[in-house]
Amino acid sequence: MALGILDIVLLALSVVASAAIGIYYGVKGLKSTPLEYLLGGRSMKPLPLALSMMVGTISAITIMGNAGEMYAYGTQLWVMDLGIVLGLVIVAKVFIPIMYPLHMVSLYQYVERRFNSRWLRQATVLLQLLGGYTFIGFLLYPPSIALQAFTGLSIISNIVIIGSTCTLYSAFGGVKAVVYADVLQSLVMLAGVLAIVIQGAVFFGGIDNVWDIAYHENRIEFFNWNLDPYQRHSFWLCITMGFFFTLGTYGVNQSQTQRYFSTGSVQQAQWVLYYAAMGMVLLRALIHLSGLVMFVYFKDCDPLTAPGSHRDPSIVVVTYVLKVLTQIPGLTGLFVAAIYAAVLSSVSTQLNSMTALLWEDFLKVMPIFANWSEVKVGGLQKVLVFSAGVLGIILGLAVSQLGWSFLRALFAINGALSGPLIGLFLTAVYLPWVNSKGASAGFAVSIFLSVWIAIGQLTQPKTDFLPLSRAGCPVANTTVALPFNLTTTTTSTTPITITTPAGPSLMSTLALNSTLAPESIQPSDTAHPLYGLSYCLNSLWGTLLCIIVALIVTAVTGFNKPTDVEEKLIAPQSWVLFQRSLILQGKEFFCKTILRRSSHIKEENDADIEVKDPLHNSMESKGAREVDVESRGAV
Repeated sequence: MALGILDIVLLALSVVASAAIGIYYGVKGLKSTPLEYLLGGRSMKPLPLALSMMVGTISAITIMGNAGEMYAYGTQLWVMDLGIVLGLVIVAKVFIPIMYPLHMVSLYQYVERRFNSRWLRQATVLLQLLGGYTFIGFLLYPPSIALQAFTGLSIISNIVIIGSTCTLYSAFGGVKAVVYADVLQSLVMLAGVLAIVIQGAVFFGGIDNVWDIAYHENRIEFFNWNLDPYQRHSFWLCITMGFFFTLGTYGVNQSQTQRYFSTGSVQQAQWVLYYAAMGMVLLRALIHLSGLVMFVYFKDCDPLTAPGSHRDPSIVVVTYVLKVLTQIPGLTGLFVAAIYAAVLSSVSTQLNSMTALLWEDFLKVMPIFANWSEVKVGGLQKVLVFSAGVLGIILGLAVSQLGWSFLRALFAINGALSGPLIGLFLTAVYLPWVNSKGASAGFAVSIFLSVWIAIGQLTQPKTDFLPLSRAGCPVANTTVALPFNLTTTTTSTTPITITTPAGPSLMSTLALNSTLAPESIQPSDTAHPLYGLSYCLNSLWGTLLCIIVALIVTAVTGFNKPTDVEEKLIAPQSWVLFQRSLILQGKEFFCKTILRRSSHIKEENDADIEVKDPLHNSMESKGAREVDVESRGAV
């Protein structure tokens, strides 16, 4: 185990404090109503909600994966943060003023109201539930690989400990426990990443020296203006990915929208996003800087190119911490606590939001719950959170047996599924002409095609790293004992003996058991042309497909009229265009002019017949009088 006494104390304090927060709010809210349990009574303050929103999406995979990205591929992905900020402003200015006043618990109630389609709402919810519960599973598993190296505990033990901790405080305390535990965890994550950055700055004489070395080693790149969609990253690709990542995560995803639904007004909900944007840019910048620090440290003896290495950049973080931070008591424990905090915050966010969806969209409408009191419903929701946590632990254990290929596919497909959902909401907000048939068709077709492209991308080879060197590695070999099995994910903790090059490359053997970040792809000459497209565009394609198909199907089946849509569900500018559109004007002209004129002409023709054929008219009148006389005679 790589942890000393001080490290263990810091780690234990972090985990116990998170659990204590849940117990406190659980005791305080024993008789809380469903609204208080899921949304904090819509009275929570913006700043803690913003911190919760920030750490809910910066998981342990983000910490390790983004740092590894800076190490192996340079800083181009950093530009993604500009797209994230732009997306957050759009969500604050466009989505929140429409969604918040509806006072929803489940975001997907909007889909039903806008398209008057219960099944479309349930389809979106079902996708979120399946994705959310599965997401919990692989949120628990990958960091457990790294934590095994630090704690000496088996992968299964780490999964159970992390899963149990966040399940307990999420179940007992509700959204308040999740949010305030996230506040604590955000501070721990910040401290853990700062430990790497500050230690590296001291070791190399300042961040400016780190930056200068990285620049001369061609790791600094921000302005690749190339428009080629087949390259891995560019300025435009990263901006696009950041923008759609934000729309998918903060605009149309229950786990994050539930945060700003918990405030008291539209303005407070918007400030949640503004605060989250500032915090996210800061924390992600520190994560990226940590990647550059690690590159400068390993630039002459790279662990990724060591014989037998898995070539997974995210494992460099584990290598660096074991090699460098263990020299200073407490720093390793601080970083491991940050990993635990990142997992706890992400999993607890999913548990709380998935329970809100399950209750609001499926269980609440069942007759069996119609007469339940609010306190009784609150108790049921606690059971649902607890059950979801147990399911997440089971899924985490299952994922640990499936290996890397499953995780890689899951990352790609989850990215592809966000595009159709973004397209559906953009269609709902900005295209009031689109009817439910068009929206349903667009949503279904875009899901199918997006998943097809994502699966095809998985067949592509990896993109090569930027140049890495092992010229400075020692040539001598040494024999060491490591406290876990390098080639399997079993529970064994029996030390094993291996032979490996000395120095930094020793830690590269950890990569043999790494499954922490999705592999990147590059185009292949023999593959389908769509498979070679940059993964940064996956959400964009899904969004465009949904909108285009929705418009085409609506044009065939008939456009909406203003009476078919509630005005408050549409963006104000689009509503004005909706009322004044040429299509509607054409309908009005056809109905009021052509049809009325045809009816008027028919009436005039009937009148002309009566005037021009008096004999026919008199015979009809005579026949009518004879019938009338016969009728009276019969009486």
